[in-house]
Amino acid sequence: MRRSFTFTVLLIFNVMTIAKAQTLHEYIAEAMENNPELKAIESTYQEKEKAIDAAYSLPNTTVGIGYFVSEPETRTGAQKARVSAEQKLPWFGTLQAKASEAKAISEVEKNQVEVTKRKITLAIKKSYYKLYALKAKENILEQQKTILKQTREVVLAALENNKATAIDVLKINITENEIKDEIEKLKGAILNEELQFNALLNRDGFEQLVIPNNLIIPEEEPTLTIGEVEYHPELLKYDLIHEVVNQQQRVNKKESLPSIGVGLDYVVVEERPNQVFNDNGKDIWMPKISMSIPIFNKKYNTKNKTLAIAQERVDYERTSTQNKLRQILEKAINDRITTRINYDTQQKNIQQIEEAEKIAIGAYQAEKIAFEEILELQQMRLKFEKKKVEIIQNYFIQTAIINYLN
Repeated sequence: MRRSFTFTVLLIFNVMTIAKAQTLHEYIAEAMENNPELKAIESTYQEKEKAIDAAYSLPNTTVGIGYFVSEPETRTGAQKARVSAEQKLPWFGTLQAKASEAKAISEVEKNQVEVTKRKITLAIKKSYYKLYALKAKENILEQQKTILKQTREVVLAALENNKATAIDVLKINITENEIKDEIEKLKGAILNEELQFNALLNRDGFEQLVIPNNLIIPEEEPTLTIGEVEYHPELLKYDLIHEVVNQQQRVNKKESLPSIGVGLDYVVVEERPNQVFNDNGKDIWMPKISMSIPIFNKKYNTKNKTLAIAQERVDYERTSTQNKLRQILEKAINDRITTRINYDTQQKNIQQIEEAEKIAIGAYQAEKIAFEEILELQQMRLKFEKKKVEIIQNYFIQTAIINYLN
């Protein structure tokens, strides 16, 4: 009854685990929804978008109020107070140029959102495949422990028939201890990687992750349509920054032109006492217009030269980044091709070692070979199995890099 209850609990737990299991695409979608770095960059983009409307705003209106301590006399009466208002108007097209600059800046931030999404996707895939490799190695070592137990039974049977020695059993125990130690180290590495993975998802660091243990390299290499890495978001960023500089030059040119001011003065006039005539005490209204002329425009010329240098710098940075991305892409393609070749080699090695192990066990029981040869074969198979896992991990990571650059 107790055993049946335990089995039921384990079955329910396994069903719940499967129900909660997430695919790689679901993990990526969760990161896009919750990643704080991405949220911050999206907020910056929204801020820059709001700045476009603000660019159309006129300068503050100047309003002044004055009271005549010493009242100037006029024919119609003494001036008591003055109220003035003035509005500066930039040269025609200046506000539109500033709005275009703000729009260009927002496009840079929008592109940065795309770059960040791609980088997060790549980081999740790398961590995902690293976790796969670590857990796959752990499974391989657990299987090796089972094989060692079976080997121990063969050795103990041979020991009873005086065909083996206690040293052979001791060697199995030592090998088993080394495997246990390696498993513990792997568990620590898995925990660290899970913490990093959950951080990308903005989860609690100890939340369980479900990673498959059956990744397989496709039998045929996918067809690649790879260009010159010309339109990648990391390169588009420089094109957008170049446009920002162009708009800044346009704004600088507009600001170097005169600005116009329009205003109105209102003067309060006091009536002359005991006098009757037209306009006695009539207030004064005085519309006015002014023009600000940048006679000393050295700062505009200097800024224009600075922006020209900035454009040149952006062009150099784009070329440099494009060369680096091209090198990364070429390396990823070559590494993936090499990985496939290595994978096929490891498959053959493992198959041959498994056949050799079966023969070796029979030969050991017939006292034709020493026990060390069996252990050596097992260690070779273990090495090839772990190498195979590393190859699978590398294959999918290189594929993720290729997808990032296309």
